[in-house]
Amino acid sequence: MERLPITVVVPVSNDKRIGKCIDSVDENAEIVVVLNNNPTTEVVDIVRISRRCKIIIINEKGCNLARVFNEGIKSATHDKIMLMNSDCTFQPGLIREASRQLDFYDVVKARVVFDYEKYSQYLVSQCRYLFHHIFDGGKNLYGPGLSFKKSILNMIGGYFFDERMGWGEDGELSNRIKSSSLKIMILKQNVDHGKEGMIHDLKIAYKIGKGSGIKNRKNGVSIKDALTADLRHILKDQKRQFRLAYKHGGPVLVNYFLLWKIVFHLGFYEEILKRRYDGGR
Repeated sequence: MERLPITVVVPVSNDKRIGKCIDSVDENAEIVVVLNNNPTTEVVDIVRISRRCKIIIINEKGCNLARVFNEGIKSATHDKIMLMNSDCTFQPGLIREASRQLDFYDVVKARVVFDYEKYSQYLVSQCRYLFHHIFDGGKNLYGPGLSFKKSILNMIGGYFFDERMGWGEDGELSNRIKSSSLKIMILKQNVDHGKEGMIHDLKIAYKIGKGSGIKNRKNGVSIKDALTADLRHILKDQKRQFRLAYKHGGPVLVNYFLLWKIVFHLGFYEEILKRRYDGGR
């Protein structure tokens, strides 16, 4: 099989689903696996036994996904990059199509579909569906399945992921890409995301909120301005997100989306309020 000039970057620490992720790469493409946050022996063995991966090890406690992805991108051989998560798999033909479209576009994004079994997992899948498929016309570039050329770096501020944030880094990158003059294409093919429960999803919401709070705090956004914008968004539904959630999934989905937003803002304001204790820095 001919070598496809694209590098798939996948971070992992303790997710045994990394094996299925690697197996779903149906091309002779470079795979960079970034082992981080004290990876388990079992995960390390899965990656090594596959004999398909270039392994990068980050020997630090904690998981800063922004840094992890940046290191993976930096070590990639090819200009074309595709980002992936260990709990996801590629649909057949997706990688080749993304690589082909990167000959014509600067950024190419696969959609993400979320698996579920229990009703609680269904609510999580539908809430995530809102972010990936409904809000902002489905043009957000969140999460796995994002591919781009490394050569776009100077057109998006000189960096890929903001390592100050730790979490929520993909949303921040998405905003910079959409604010640029880069040519973007949304693919019809999907990345399949594994099942996730509510507790895990809300933990992620909290961490994303903290990442966003860190970004705003270090950029000097005032508590008053942040609170005013958030109240306008929630009480007046300025972005129509609650109406879209109701239209897509009814009152139950709206209630879960509201819970997600509350947990997100707990993390967000925890970080914003730290300004009082670090001298305003």
